[in-house]
Amino acid sequence: MKLTWLLLLCLVVTAVVAKVESDDSDEEYETIDVTQEGGQQEKLTNPCNNHKCKRGEVCELNERKPRCVCQTCDDKVEEENKLPVCSTKNVTYISECHLDRDHCLCKNRDAACLDNTQDKVRLDYYHSCKELTECKPEEMTMFPFRMRDWLYRVMTDMAMRGYEEVDEYRDLLENARHDKEHADAVIWKFCDLDVHPNDRHVTRRELLYIIASLKHMEHCLVPFMNNCDANNDNRITLIEWGECLGIGHEAIVDKCKHHEG
Repeated sequence: MKLTWLLLLCLVVTAVVAKVESDDSDEEYETIDVTQEGGQQEKLTNPCNNHKCKRGEVCELNERKPRCVCQTCDDKVEEENKLPVCSTKNVTYISECHLDRDHCLCKNRDAACLDNTQDKVRLDYYHSCKELTECKPEEMTMFPFRMRDWLYRVMTDMAMRGYEEVDEYRDLLENARHDKEHADAVIWKFCDLDVHPNDRHVTRRELLYIIASLKHMEHCLVPFMNNCDANNDNRITLIEWGECLGIGHEAIVDKCKHHEG
């Protein structure tokens, strides 16, 4: 029971983290003061607002020209929100900020890079690195039942907390309450994951945060998600998602409310 509620908490956090990540991409820089002829000061839009930087980078001005440099991590802030992460190279970083910074350093062959043999540092999961045991066949068989129950609990909890991700799907939640298979909770989560873009396919990128949040506690999650992609095209359709989670074909209906554009 304790593990189930820990997983529930992580899935709720996943929705928040993914939204924060999306919001951060639109961060605006402060205006800059420019001295005009005659000594008058004028505030201008910071050129960094129109200059895109990649992961692990921030924009700074060099003689009023924008350039991307490797980000720094405020250790005081990190101490307050300390969440260690494990990279795909099995290296523990004290925060995701430090992992992204190292990605930038390694890509630029900076001497401060922790491992100069690699040029990409990727997040594997949120937790200190640990040995992950193999998912046994009997565990994989029971996983869809547990996953459906978790998703229903997540949907219920998020609705109680007033998360907007659930507001327009309260009809699905009501249906899920009266269905022991919780089919509409499964459909809701597919709709919730299908965000970039809303194309009725869930990609590996769209699964990133749910996997990263749960992988250290649920060793069956990654092989299960891999099995959901029945035709191995790196995109999971609603039919594949529903069948993978053991929902009857007649219950797999597109009920997503968001649309592209």
